[in-house]
Amino acid sequence: MTFTAPDPLAMGTRRGSIDPGVLLYMPPAGKMSPGDIEHMLYERSGLLGVSGLSGDMRVLLATDLPSAREAVDLFVFRIGFGMDALAASPGGLDGLVFTAGIGEHAPEIRAAMCGRLRWLGVDPGVSDARVEVHVIPTDEEAMIARHTIGTIA
Repeated sequence: MTFTAPDPLAMGTRRGSIDPGVLLYMPPAGKMSPGDIEHMLYERSGLLGVSGLSGDMRVLLATDLPSAREAVDLFVFRIGFGMDALAASPGGLDGLVFTAGIGEHAPEIRAAMCGRLRWLGVDPGVSDARVEVHVIPTDEEAMIARHTIGTIA
């Protein structure tokens, strides 16, 4: 993560990476307040902003609207872009773990990601592939509760 949580990945309603010059170009002087810009960046952007339909990946995957496909493609591209950069530093990957909502429940996204990362040795269809691929369920709410209890206890 960077200074602002939405950077670099576009999420359901949060923007992801954006050229800062866009903020100067988009709102005509005086037409948008800082609050309006914040609302646009954090609540009306991301998958919702690209698709014009929804920020929920399940909804986007269930429709054949071109704008929904563009949002899904952008999501996969940005994750792949980040993975490419992260894998370059240690010289490759030993394993790839999918977890949480999309990672656990969207096989279409996992397949697209694995295809994008095939150059690194990711191939879940091969038992002896260079990179192991796993889907690990998570319970984020339980983890937050445990850490909160540990902090206040």
